[in-house]
Amino acid sequence: MTDNATSPAEKTSPAFGLLCALMIAGLWSGFIVVSRMGALSPLSIYDMAALRFSFAAALLLPATWLWWPWRLNIWQIFVLAAGTGVPYALLAYAGFLFAPVSHGGVFINGTLPIFTTIISIIWLGLRPTRLAYAAIAIILLGCALTAFAKDGLGQSDSWIGDLFFCAAAFIMAVYMPATKAWKLSIKELLALVPFTNAIIYLPIWYFFLESNLEAAALDDILLQMIYQGLGPSILGLVFFFLAIKHLGPTPTAAVLALVPSFAAIAGIPLLGDIPHMFEWIGMGLVTLGILMTLKPKRSEK
Repeated sequence: MTDNATSPAEKTSPAFGLLCALMIAGLWSGFIVVSRMGALSPLSIYDMAALRFSFAAALLLPATWLWWPWRLNIWQIFVLAAGTGVPYALLAYAGFLFAPVSHGGVFINGTLPIFTTIISIIWLGLRPTRLAYAAIAIILLGCALTAFAKDGLGQSDSWIGDLFFCAAAFIMAVYMPATKAWKLSIKELLALVPFTNAIIYLPIWYFFLESNLEAAALDDILLQMIYQGLGPSILGLVFFFLAIKHLGPTPTAAVLALVPSFAAIAGIPLLGDIPHMFEWIGMGLVTLGILMTLKPKRSEK
């Protein structure tokens, strides 16, 4: 079976695909660091989500009209909008109120393939290999080392953040098989996700949720609005599509396994979050586990 994104008739450039994959890894690592910076600023997590999706929806408003997936029903729209939308973002932002950057990279990216595997078993009838189960065990060990690294579970609030990160990963794990099962294109996702989140969430935020916009510095507001709205919400989707087309899904996902380490390294100079030795080991184990989940089945060519 040939992937529509990489049909033989199309010319591909592995070097360009690798560049796009590295751009995604950088954007996702930046999302983790910038989210932690926002959580430490006067902005509420509700402000951060409002800034992100209002800016992205405004930029993509023409695309919403041109590329809207009219074939989808309302519950499919809600599932897709939530996967990388306000529910995912708020859970991730809430996690950074309690846990450092190193935890975000490990628990969001590390538990994502676990939840995706479980959901794919139930929804798509996937049968994981023994290697996949071994990879899940290694990822869980890495997450445990990260959680216990500094103060021990229960002696700090980082475990609360870790639970939020896992919940965020679970929501995205539902979204990923959905895009495959419902055959969404990059144009349809760009049209659907920011607009749906903005139109539903912004009135709720404005009338009912806590806001500290007036107390926040302009640079904090602009950072969250521009980076979050333009980076993961728009450029991330585009680079991901191009990386899959030119490099392939497995090599792309392998590059994204670097996100926890990239985010932890970036957090050292930007936030002063210096990972404990066991956190570095945990990140290494999670990266290894993610890479193991990418090994193709024997029947694949």
